[in-house]
Amino acid sequence: MIKNYSINTKLIILFVVTFFLVCVLFIILLKIEGNIYNKEESFKQENLIKSLLNNYKNEVDTDLKKYLINSGFNIVKNNQLIKLIRKEGKIAFMQDGDYCDLYSLFYNNNPYLDMQCKNSSNALFEQSANNRVYNLLLAGFFFFSFLVIFMYLSVLKSLEPLKKLRMQIAEVSNGKKPKFENYQDDEVGKIAFEFEKAFKKNQELIESRQLFLRTIMHELKTPIGKGRIITEMIKDFKQKDRLNDIFIRLDLLINEFAKMESLFSKNYNLNITQNQFSVILNEAKVYLMCDDLDKVINIKLYSDPFLNVDLEIFSLILKNMLDNALKYSDDGTCKLECYKDSFVIKNPGKELSQPIEYYFKAFSREKYEKVGGMGLGLYIVYEVCRLHNFELIYNYEKGKHCFMVFFGEKNKNGN
Repeated sequence: MIKNYSINTKLIILFVVTFFLVCVLFIILLKIEGNIYNKEESFKQENLIKSLLNNYKNEVDTDLKKYLINSGFNIVKNNQLIKLIRKEGKIAFMQDGDYCDLYSLFYNNNPYLDMQCKNSSNALFEQSANNRVYNLLLAGFFFFSFLVIFMYLSVLKSLEPLKKLRMQIAEVSNGKKPKFENYQDDEVGKIAFEFEKAFKKNQELIESRQLFLRTIMHELKTPIGKGRIITEMIKDFKQKDRLNDIFIRLDLLINEFAKMESLFSKNYNLNITQNQFSVILNEAKVYLMCDDLDKVINIKLYSDPFLNVDLEIFSLILKNMLDNALKYSDDGTCKLECYKDSFVIKNPGKELSQPIEYYFKAFSREKYEKVGGMGLGLYIVYEVCRLHNFELIYNYEKGKHCFMVFFGEKNKNGN
């Protein structure tokens, strides 16, 4: 598996590899230049020594010194350095003369001319003018190294706004509204600008959706209220009770929609409290409004554990799970079992045509299912379980759909 590295890590690796290759390249060039220079200087000094000894056969050593100084050589005056060069220097060429012996020496890749005369007037010379490519290569190395380091630091500085942008995006996911300001007109600034545009457009869509839903719910509340007033005028108590139940159920459904809308638009803060499962179940029974509940739902509480949940929201989720189990059951019944760390809802039915992950998405349902619905039931259940740090597990066995909500260790270490 290929490991994904951060941009900073990739930049550091690229910089180190580039700098290393530059160093290797310049070292090779310096060695090549040194070898060429040594050969050229050795050949020049050989010719120079031969020429000097031929031209100054009858001249004294002072004339040789003057000629060498006028030819661009300087006398080395450091006695310790002179001894070191004569001891450790490599002799490239030597020739004996009538009055003086001349040696071509190389020490630390630098050429020297050693003149040892019979009258003890010895001298060591070095070239004062150095037209070597070596210095140009060194200057090029330092310049290129500076350029690489400068570009590396410049790129790192250009990427710093990415950290700011990442933090602002994280704030968006937490429900805050950051201001995307103080960005330069570069690639990162353009990304921030486009993200701000998308964020504002998304906020406008969310606000328009919320306004639309709230307007519909408000408009529905009015006829329900009027219907309940008119119901009180009916003299037939049986019809009166039926109509009251209908209007109460409609009112509960609208309140349920409002809570779900607030929850998924990030405007609802979960009120986590510790509640026994039996209390949550009783709340769910109220929302179900089923007269023959005990006949259609087989409830077995093997344990009555405490759950850390938002009672109002989670009782709605339990109600939706039971309602869906009854709606999609082949015989119109379902079974609820509660254990120490989980509860399971089972109902007989045909096997699903798609993997369960498909139905955990919004607006997903069986294509040829006769039962009506928008395909939001399991999506809402899955999302609320995730918000509570619970695990929703599904399996199909022996012709039954089994939905288990696990609230064990995850719930203890969760919210």
